[in-house]
Amino acid sequence: MNLNNKTILITGANGGLGSVFVKKVIALGAKTIYCAARDIKTLEEIQKLSSNIKTIKLDITNKEDVVSFANSIDSLDIIINNAGVNSAKRVFEDSTIDFDVNVHGTLNVCKVLSKKLNKQGAIINITSVLALANLPIMGLYCSSKAALHSLTQALRAELVKDEIDVYEVLPGPIDTNMTKGQDMPKATPESIVSNVFEAFFNKEFEIFPDDFSKQIKQGLEANQSQVLKEFAMSVAN
Repeated sequence: MNLNNKTILITGANGGLGSVFVKKVIALGAKTIYCAARDIKTLEEIQKLSSNIKTIKLDITNKEDVVSFANSIDSLDIIINNAGVNSAKRVFEDSTIDFDVNVHGTLNVCKVLSKKLNKQGAIINITSVLALANLPIMGLYCSSKAALHSLTQALRAELVKDEIDVYEVLPGPIDTNMTKGQDMPKATPESIVSNVFEAFFNKEFEIFPDDFSKQIKQGLEANQSQVLKEFAMSVAN
């Protein structure tokens, strides 16, 4: 199980999970790793990890940025759509950033860059187990991830003809800046990434990479209404 001679794009490579993805693909022998972020200065430490890394400024919500990057490369083998945001806003609050980044931004990358993927290539979309059950205290984030969950299923069907596999990672809380200050059990980024690649190499297309996500999945299968009722309590008066 290795990534020898593979060319990989990782969006949000400056984040807590993204930087661990970078370290993992280096360890697995990737030939070229494009590390993307909106602010290229935030990738300075990432650049030092390997001579195989190429840092790029990429705002996934700006389709021209994505097209410009596509025009600068020959091909890719794997796209890891890790870039994402959590506004922590409820549905009646005034914010669009969750959908701008998590849905429209990721779709920009998939639409444009899937054309650059080699046969037997792959897209790995990071969604959330909250795509399957909305936690209303962060209702916009969950809704955006639910939309991305559905889009990922559509992409998987569309890209079969091109011999491209589409994976979805549905984690629970991860110990990164996105969950900073939230008092809850959190998986380490290292364990998430390790479990993602184990499932990837085993061709498991829906990946629940931690105990919390597995528990929620099992809970939904056993009694969906109970899980949704418990989640609804997050905004109870």
